[in-house]
Amino acid sequence: MPLLETMIEVAKPWAKFYSKSHVAQGVIMFAHIGGMLWGGGLAVSADRSVWKLRRAGAEERARLLAEIDRLHVPVVVGLIIASLSGVLLFVADLETYGTSFLFWGKMAAFALLLVNGRWLQVQEQRMQKASGLIAGRWGALTIASWASMTLWFVVALGGVLLKNA
Repeated sequence: MPLLETMIEVAKPWAKFYSKSHVAQGVIMFAHIGGMLWGGGLAVSADRSVWKLRRAGAEERARLLAEIDRLHVPVVVGLIIASLSGVLLFVADLETYGTSFLFWGKMAAFALLLVNGRWLQVQEQRMQKASGLIAGRWGALTIASWASMTLWFVVALGGVLLKNA
C-alpha cells in the first residue's frame, strides 16, 4: 500500500471525528490562525522596525536588537501552535492536502520562512557580539527582515487559498 494511502487509513478516526465536530474545527482553526497572528504579528512588527531604523544611529539599532532578541521565544511559540494545529488540519484531510500543489507550495514557503528566521537570528547575534559592526551588517538584517515579511504574507495567502480551494 503506498504511503499516502497508509496515512489516510491510519488517520481515519481523527478525520471522521474532525469532520463531525464543529467545536474541534473551530478550536483547531483558531489555534492555527491565532498562532500565525501571534508569531507573525510580532515578527512582522520587528521586521518593520528593522526597515524603519535602517538609517538610524548605532544606539537606536542596538536597542532594537535587544528588543528583537526578546521576541524570538514568543514568535517560536506562535510557530509551534500554528504548526501543531496545521498538522491536525493536514491529517484531517490527507486525501486533499497530500496531493495538493498549493499545500506543498505553502509548506515550501513555510520552510523558507523558518530558514530565513534562523538566518535573521544569526545576523542579529553577530551584530550584538561586534557592536562596532552594527552599521555594516544592518543591510543583511534588512534583507532578511524584508524576506521575513514577504514570507509571512505568502504563507498566510497560501492558507487562505487552501481554505477556499
